[in-house]
Amino acid sequence: MRDHDALWQPLQVGPVSLKNRVVVTPHALAYGRDNLMTQQSVDYYEERAKGGAGLILTEAQVVHPSSRGMMLRTLQSWPTEVIPVYERLAKAVHKHGAKVFVDLSHFGAEDNNTMHLDNWRSLWSASGLPSPTYGEIPRPMTEEDIAELVAGFGRSARNAAVAGMDGAEVHAAHGYLLCSFLSPLTNRRTDAYGGSTENRCRIVIECAQAVRKEMPAGEFAVGVRLSLDEFVAGGIEPDEGERILRTMDESGLFDYFSVSGGAALTFHRTVSPMSIPGTPLVDLAMRAKKIVDKPILTANGIADLETANGIVERGDADLVAMTRAHIADPHLVSKAQTGREDEIRHCVGGNQGCFSRMAKGWSLTCTQNPAAGREAELGLGTLEHVTEPRTIVVVGGGPAGMRAAETAASRGHRVVLFEQSDELGGQIRYAAKLPTRGRWAAMVSDMERTLDKFKVDVRLGTAATVETIAAEDPHHVVLATGSSWRTDGYLAAVGNHGGIPGLEHTTVLDPITAIEEPERAGKRVLVIDETGEYLALGLAERLAADGREVEVVSTRMFLGDNTVLYLDLAHLYPRLHAAGVTLSPQHAVFQVTPEGAVVGRIWDGRTRVVPVDSVVTVAMRDPECSLAGQLRGRLPFTQVGDCVAPRKVDEAIYEGETTGRAV
Repeated sequence: MRDHDALWQPLQVGPVSLKNRVVVTPHALAYGRDNLMTQQSVDYYEERAKGGAGLILTEAQVVHPSSRGMMLRTLQSWPTEVIPVYERLAKAVHKHGAKVFVDLSHFGAEDNNTMHLDNWRSLWSASGLPSPTYGEIPRPMTEEDIAELVAGFGRSARNAAVAGMDGAEVHAAHGYLLCSFLSPLTNRRTDAYGGSTENRCRIVIECAQAVRKEMPAGEFAVGVRLSLDEFVAGGIEPDEGERILRTMDESGLFDYFSVSGGAALTFHRTVSPMSIPGTPLVDLAMRAKKIVDKPILTANGIADLETANGIVERGDADLVAMTRAHIADPHLVSKAQTGREDEIRHCVGGNQGCFSRMAKGWSLTCTQNPAAGREAELGLGTLEHVTEPRTIVVVGGGPAGMRAAETAASRGHRVVLFEQSDELGGQIRYAAKLPTRGRWAAMVSDMERTLDKFKVDVRLGTAATVETIAAEDPHHVVLATGSSWRTDGYLAAVGNHGGIPGLEHTTVLDPITAIEEPERAGKRVLVIDETGEYLALGLAERLAADGREVEVVSTRMFLGDNTVLYLDLAHLYPRLHAAGVTLSPQHAVFQVTPEGAVVGRIWDGRTRVVPVDSVVTVAMRDPECSLAGQLRGRLPFTQVGDCVAPRKVDEAIYEGETTGRAV
């Protein structure tokens, strides 16, 4: 057991005593109904309290009907109907010795004014400037609007206090409504709420005063979340962030400060993707520590306990948010405290199950942890151990097969896993070899340790056949045989179901081969991408880094459009441009001739010839399901992952988990 003593020290935050320094900060769950949290929400938070977190903050709770938020399931805190669910939440969290604060928010212009048919309205903002995310032009708030907002903060805080919650955090960061007042970039007002730092802070202070007015004296903590740097020229820059922090501290209203960074335009720096190593916002917390004598909470990228402990031990911050780490493993604290740190599942920073789903308005889950959001079905204590162990054979050592094997074995079954290659991990193993994708390897390592713990009989370099499977006399077979990339150039968007004519005139590679044997790509490489994912662009970056001329062609509106949802694109594009990669969206390869690839615009068919030494096709995958046909009628089996239909690793792990529980 590693020593993380600094993390386990209690901390007094105003009138509230926290048992340790580990925090789960606000993040969108989207489990609500009728604008209220549900039992699903309570179950989610309780699991993290049960796992040992000291403080949990709810997802954003909007304080006024003018903010219905970016998602259909935005939650409200101002009506009294929230009190019963807040009571259930407080009791559930307190049962495990944790504290729970409510996050009080208003999204301002970061909203859609006509999303809800019963709530069309003009959006509120400091100065009527549109959101860079949604582009809708809001209206500047009047003094009457401000008075309503302030009252909404007070009502919401009263509801939380009546329900037994422990505190409230005033959200004034990340480009939302209160932040639009704080930022000189978005606050152009000339009244008492604009101009000087003190004036721009006025609305936040008034909201906090309303919260304080409704609180039981000496029982309820109040904090504020601030972007100390918006990373936008003309916005809140560090010196101005420090002035804002001093003004807030001098008000005497706040028991702690949650120090963050970023705005709507720079949210990729608020929640770092896999490509950004380390803890990029800790330096802002360190600045805050020199200014105020109140507990400072830092967030973003704190994925392991060793890093978290170091931050507290050095005095860089007093509290550490391990939010995505707790999505991936809600029990990481209790595992560490009981000598089971090697059992922790690590957040890989892919932002697939969490942030990208939030951006689409979908309910949160986790690539690594399909129990996230499904605590009642898959959470701690729901795994049924078998009374009669059976033999289970798993074919395929990718994510789906590994998860099925470890889950079945953890229930008490004898499990044999056949993997035809010499390593486990499947296509994730290759993804981890691309630039900035090394953290995918942590997922494979986590599952390898669990397979070893539960004594799964792993047979590498062994291609399974009907005969070798039958020789184990299995009760059930799990087929996780994956998928393979096509190299015929099939492009659904242009209907060339026969593939690209003339590919025999060049070397054609699938992405796995290009990763493993880049020398076969030659000097001039054309990558065809129809996925919109990171793979094609990461491969292009890797090939260009070796001095190759690389162009990426796609029929999509822009290259890597799905990586926007993972917060990767803003980090990835500068690297691609620096590497000299040519990006050609809205184009297709119509044919290949001895002179080169004929690349044309999809709208008018205008073409050009690109000399190439190779074409890499990142477009279509076929499921590998031949073994299913051979087993049918002979042995009972279940297919999981890509051999059912090629999809993402999220689905593979979920299906592996649920199948491992069912066999």
